Amino acid sequence: MFWKLIPGRSMVLLMALALLPTLSVPSPADLPDDETYLARELARHRYVLLGEKHDNPEHHLIQARLLARMLELGRRPALVWEMVPRGKQRAIDVLAAGGHADPDRFADAVGWAESGWPDWNIYRPVAEVALAARLPMVAGNIDRETVGQLARNPESADPILRKTLRLEARLPADVRGAVAEEIYRGHCALVPHERLEPMIRVQVARDASLAEAMVRAATTADGAVLIAGGQHARRDIGAGYHLAHRFGARDIVSLALIERGGEEPALPDAALSRKFDFVWFTDRAYPDRDYCAELEARFGKHK
Repeated sequence: MFWKLIPGRSMVLLMALALLPTLSVPSPADLPDDETYLARELARHRYVLLGEKHDNPEHHLIQARLLARMLELGRRPALVWEMVPRGKQRAIDVLAAGGHADPDRFADAVGWAESGWPDWNIYRPVAEVALAARLPMVAGNIDRETVGQLARNPESADPILRKTLRLEARLPADVRGAVAEEIYRGHCALVPHERLEPMIRVQVARDASLAEAMVRAATTADGAVLIAGGQHARRDIGAGYHLAHRFGARDIVSLALIERGGEEPALPDAALSRKFDFVWFTDRAYPDRDYCAELEARFGKHK
């Protein structure tokens, strides 16, 4: 079940197939199913952000199905990957020039196994759809070396990249504050606020990098679709914000795939309407996993 969010108003439930028998509507055969409806809504926009929980296999299956339906509707966007750093673009281009459409060769080319991202097999369906359609594959993220430079001394980062990403442009105080709060919460309140500044610089640069990659890719493709974590897909502070405010892009839509907590079905709160255009709630992939405990243990090793 997914929801369409209307800023400043109540949430509007888009027809879920499970609800159709209870409504006075034409037969389901005369109506698009909920995924087709959502795909049509997404396909109407030039820039599509598909936010995920990285380790949830269902999220990547949904992304793959939505992308496939967008292709059926005639779209041919570039696919921008948060998981692939910019330095891998040359390897991607060589693979594409050779006419290779094997998802596993793509994974090898970008060094997925050594990247630290979740198992390739859960992302494979997305790549399979894109490569079969010969969509441009775009490395969207900044490289590890750049991350270190921005964290320690931003002036040491590549000046051409800083100019390309327009990193000298300052964020409004409220946006920067919201980024800081999300980083603090995302790290389970384990990082003191006074130590967040390097993490804020890196997060802003990542989002700017993803947004710039989408805009650049869209100049030679039919728009761009972003595969990224949910925070990057946000319209208020993530890549969606930078698309609009840093790079002047328009015609943007964002979908967040969100794990519901507990046993009760999740419902959107008002804050979500400022972040995303659509949300889709799924079950948790690992209901017993304590991410904060894992993070605390990791931090403890480095004390």
